[in-house]
Amino acid sequence: MDSKLITFIGAPSSGKSTLASEVHTELKKLGDNSIYISEVATDYIAEYGVPNTPTDQIVIFYKQLNRERMYIGTKDYIVCDSSGMLNYFYFRRLFSNTLSDKDIAVINHLQKEILKTINQWSYIFYVPPILNNIEDGIRYNKESEILKIDQMIKSYLTLENISYIDLSDVDINQRKDVIISCIKKSDD
Repeated sequence: MDSKLITFIGAPSSGKSTLASEVHTELKKLGDNSIYISEVATDYIAEYGVPNTPTDQIVIFYKQLNRERMYIGTKDYIVCDSSGMLNYFYFRRLFSNTLSDKDIAVINHLQKEILKTINQWSYIFYVPPILNNIEDGIRYNKESEILKIDQMIKSYLTLENISYIDLSDVDINQRKDVIISCIKKSDD
């Protein structure tokens, strides 16, 4: 079985989880063999608190990666509400502007691991933040922080020449249908 991995990337409060769940549900309604993979960071925060060290972010990255890969070859669609790539932005912000040699080695390690995973994704959908409801019950983010992370994400995708589908200009109520259309069109 040739699994298609689908992920959503965006800052906190962008609706990634809701959209991923809707896409998964729609695929199931269409009779497709799909599974929804939730964001490991949410579980980690609930169990251990806010991840505020590089080690926390590396643990989350590898847990997310394992969760994403678990169903390859057993499901047609693996719909992830967030890729491990997203951890890089939180991880990178934990370092000061002056980097030690050890900091550089750790940053390079995670960057290399992320780039090694890029080709596994069939679809990466960028979702812009929704700033009218930024408290999700687990994490509380300031609007300025959300916008900063959003800018980092878009810059990274561009800098690393990562192919993605930008949903910024798609009405929030139409996103699921646009995604399903995109996925199904490539199946034909």
